Amino acid sequence: MNKIMNIVFLISSCLLLVLQSYGQVDTIVIGFGGYDGVSITSSDDSQFDPENTLNQDGFLPNLNAAARFLSQATIGYNQAEIETVTNMGIEDWLENQLNTPMPYTLLTKSKEYHQYVKDQTGNPEYGSNARMWDYSWWQYHMTTDDYVRQRVAMALSEIVVISDKSNFGNNPYALSDFYDILLQNAFGNYRDILEEVTYHASMGVYLTHMNNYKSNIETNQFPDENYAREIMQLFTIGLNLLNDDGTVIVDSLGLPVPTYDNSDIIEFSKIFTGLTWADRDKYGKGALKDTSYIPQMAMWNEHHEPGEKYLLNDFVVPDRNPVDGNADITDALDNLFNHQNVGPFICKLLIQRMVTSNPPPSYVERVVQKFNDNGEGVRGDMKAVVKAILLDPIAKSCDSGEDYTFGKLREPFVRYFQINKAFNASTTSGNYRNDMDYIYKYVEQKPLTSPSVFNFYQYDYQPIGPVEEADLFAPEFQITNAQTITGWINSLYRFVINENIADEYDLFNGEDNALYEDEISQLDLSTEIMYTTDDKLHILVDRLNLILAQGRLSDMTVNTIIEALKKFDQSDEDDFELRAKLAIYLVMTTPEYLINR
Repeated sequence: MNKIMNIVFLISSCLLLVLQSYGQVDTIVIGFGGYDGVSITSSDDSQFDPENTLNQDGFLPNLNAAARFLSQATIGYNQAEIETVTNMGIEDWLENQLNTPMPYTLLTKSKEYHQYVKDQTGNPEYGSNARMWDYSWWQYHMTTDDYVRQRVAMALSEIVVISDKSNFGNNPYALSDFYDILLQNAFGNYRDILEEVTYHASMGVYLTHMNNYKSNIETNQFPDENYAREIMQLFTIGLNLLNDDGTVIVDSLGLPVPTYDNSDIIEFSKIFTGLTWADRDKYGKGALKDTSYIPQMAMWNEHHEPGEKYLLNDFVVPDRNPVDGNADITDALDNLFNHQNVGPFICKLLIQRMVTSNPPPSYVERVVQKFNDNGEGVRGDMKAVVKAILLDPIAKSCDSGEDYTFGKLREPFVRYFQINKAFNASTTSGNYRNDMDYIYKYVEQKPLTSPSVFNFYQYDYQPIGPVEEADLFAPEFQITNAQTITGWINSLYRFVINENIADEYDLFNGEDNALYEDEISQLDLSTEIMYTTDDKLHILVDRLNLILAQGRLSDMTVNTIIEALKKFDQSDEDDFELRAKLAIYLVMTTPEYLINR
């Protein structure tokens, strides 16, 4: 045990160097996807584009390239999926994913858990609780194969934010039904996302446009401005005008040109008035029951602000007579959705969440072109955007992985989820429970638990040191500190060494543990254990290097891990199992793993 603790101490020290490694300059290689600034011509009249020689299109990826792609396109994968991508090719695999239907909704699963509790307790009035949401999210993501949908939905959940740190924190219907919007529209249209979240009761409560009254000068009452501000700042256009390549437009003094001002917030706040619970017969009341969050909010025109509203780009919402609040909202959402900033602002955020924290302007612009027009005259097509992000030459190329500005710190929760997928966490029944309590305690992240509408971290966060000095961004480092670094190390000990990979608890007070003993997760390390003798440790580390780090571990790191593992006994099955666990532990604390390039 002292050997393990010594290794833990060394890892704690080494992880503090991760930030520095993120800013180190490395060699850039031309070819295998890297050909910026290179003019490519061919004397052959072939139908094939000569750029294919350098951009890798049409070539099947090797295992490392497949794993690298999956690290961008999913929140977790295993050896089998790496081999599938290798055999199918990235383009065909992605096309198959984009056409994979959503098998069921989180709301459906939450209802099933709630009904289970009612049946087991014999109480048809038994209330719902947050674990029904947690278990629904986990069950869906552990058992369905729409991997890209899951990745895009998680990215969207960190852009169009609600959180259980709110008045509905314990309501599974509020959370699961909202997350379904993101899953269902991951390959849909961004305009539909805007409309559905605007009318969702969870957003109405979270950003306080539920029961938002029209102006009353006599009582000094004016519409709440919260949602009006955040739908512009965070969900659509951002703070400053942008070029299509994501660069900021400046005025004659070199200052950023703002996208909106306080008068715009006031005008939009008038738009989002008159909405309340769909199942209430009186305006201004609270939720009637836990399922009140499911139907979209209803418009009460008598409480909606009448008159003209002056929106962006000189658009005027007419003075409708009679008042029609829904029509006003449609006009306002169209006004925002068609603003020139939405493409560069949202596309850059999606690239940051999925591929790299500092996408080059050329990369952003290519994706924005697909947002603005998918090739068939459609704006906001998420399927076209996702394809553009994941298939861009910069995302796929080998040399971008050697560029010190490329890549991102892996989100802590994604690291945790990857353990479950990489080592095939399973239960005897095929049903899973996990309220993800411990991963949140350790690293302060799990789905829909952001401390504010600004997400766990802001997209323009610059940690002090090499990143800031290079004027780069590293959003995930905003929650990377002494507590969460130590927390990640301790969590790995709990999840891997102690084999306590998930948090399975009662769904109601006094639930018999025997009712869910077949829903306890266990990792499958049988393959890893096969390669734990001294003469096979190089095979073990190579395997983990592929599955977890996409082959990016340096020779020095590989040799260091192997030598550390040799310090442990190899006398019996327990020794071999411990070596396998320690190998995973060590790989997942290396800078090469933590920074995903």
